[in-house]
Amino acid sequence: MTESTAALLQQGLFHHRRGEIDLAMQRYTDVLRVNPQDADALYYIAVVACKEGQFQQGIELARRSLSFKPRQARAFNLIGQALHRQGDAKAALEYFDTALDCDINFAEAYGNRANMLSALGRHAEALSSFERALALKPEAATYLNRGATLSAMGRLDEAIASFERASELDPEFALPHVNRAGALGEAGRWEEALAAYEKALALAPTFAESHLGRASALFRLGRPEEALGAAERALELKDALVPAHRLRGEALEALGRSEEARASFAKADALAAQAAPAPPA
Repeated sequence: MTESTAALLQQGLFHHRRGEIDLAMQRYTDVLRVNPQDADALYYIAVVACKEGQFQQGIELARRSLSFKPRQARAFNLIGQALHRQGDAKAALEYFDTALDCDINFAEAYGNRANMLSALGRHAEALSSFERALALKPEAATYLNRGATLSAMGRLDEAIASFERASELDPEFALPHVNRAGALGEAGRWEEALAAYEKALALAPTFAESHLGRASALFRLGRPEEALGAAERALELKDALVPAHRLRGEALEALGRSEEARASFAKADALAAQAAPAPPA
């Protein structure tokens, strides 16, 4: 890389960090005009492509970057992320493994690898990879994903603890409270689940699923009138939320409003039928 292209690249990174993507792309493109084989500029353009949802283009650009600088852990990691977004978990896992072959201390790649292993049902292996990621770089999102894997394994107390750690690391992050509430509910700890849903709603008041979870907790605590109000709030935000229509029906039935309950159940059935895949011809 020449002094001029290095300066252009640094300008591009400056704009990229500030969210000035058009200006960043101009500088990256300027680098490639001088040197079409500049692996760094190609990589950063690939990052932009993936961020904008152009995953195949991002993959192709990252592979081109690798053709000029073969041992880039970050480029293999980026390709893995793009493949994940395209729904190819097995191929993504191979790229995360290759990223770690290039850099054994790449925390993000361990976290991504763990997510893929979990998606493939290989939960014990996923936990090992999560632990490695957290040892290198403890982050809220990694604890959140670790907790989801522990929940899938039925290890609810550990999952709850992992969600709590995520909340400690990022107090403004609502999702750990939502997932913690779900695990508490699965464990039958409905009072605690209700409190967790309310914490989530204090951070993200328009998240329909949190209102639904709160409705479910209230219903199981024998508070059907409050549960009805929470379910209806969920439906104001997201009318296609089938479980909210069902829970609304259960709450109405518990309140002796059977005709309204039947209408709510019917609406749930109709929405579920619309969402179901068509049978094979």
